[in-house]
Amino acid sequence: MWSFRAWDMTRVTQESAIVLHTRPYRETSLIVQLLTPNHGRVAAVVRGIRRTRRGHSVLPFNALQVSWSGRTSLVTLTHFESIESRWLTGNALAAACYVTELVMRLTREWEPHAHLFGSVGWVLGVLQAGGDLEPALREFERHLLEELGYGLDFVRDASAVPIQADGRYRLGEQSGFIASAGGQGYSGRALLEIGSDCYDDPETRRAAKRIFRSALRIHLGPKQLLSRRLFRDGA
Repeated sequence: MWSFRAWDMTRVTQESAIVLHTRPYRETSLIVQLLTPNHGRVAAVVRGIRRTRRGHSVLPFNALQVSWSGRTSLVTLTHFESIESRWLTGNALAAACYVTELVMRLTREWEPHAHLFGSVGWVLGVLQAGGDLEPALREFERHLLEELGYGLDFVRDASAVPIQADGRYRLGEQSGFIASAGGQGYSGRALLEIGSDCYDDPETRRAAKRIFRSALRIHLGPKQLLSRRLFRDGA
């Protein structure tokens, strides 16, 4: 996979973007972290935007169409247009923060992930619409791991043997699922349902949460996710 380097860029116009994070910059400006389909994660300065009405357009989770210029890793936003504003509260807000924090922690700047861009837009849309939070997060986590090259096979075990619905399996740190004796581990039925993004069964939901939390921890390292503290109950 090839990737853009910041210093190769001079001017980009009419690029779709999702706002991941913002922070103040100098007295009147913001630095925004954007996720884009063609250029990956991009850090951009939006000058003179703080304490103005247009500043609401560049809040986290919003969808924009943007243009920028610059030859450094921090480009300057020259134009932006609001495509969709997303106002979230409660656990939906916590879940959106979790999604964007994962993207910020696990992706590199200027590395395109077109499918990930679509997945982030999809899960934020589900949260905005008040959809079932847990299945949406589990499906996003699975697609995120796949997009980054860390996907898990829920159809075959580590020996390439088809997973059996009545079997039991444990997750190897690097090798995938391994058949487990003595009734320990995850049920094969739950694994097959996770692979089909089917989370109707409570056992499947519990298994998926444990599996993806364990898989993500390997790549996130010891630093805790700040967004997990925002949930009112487990998700």
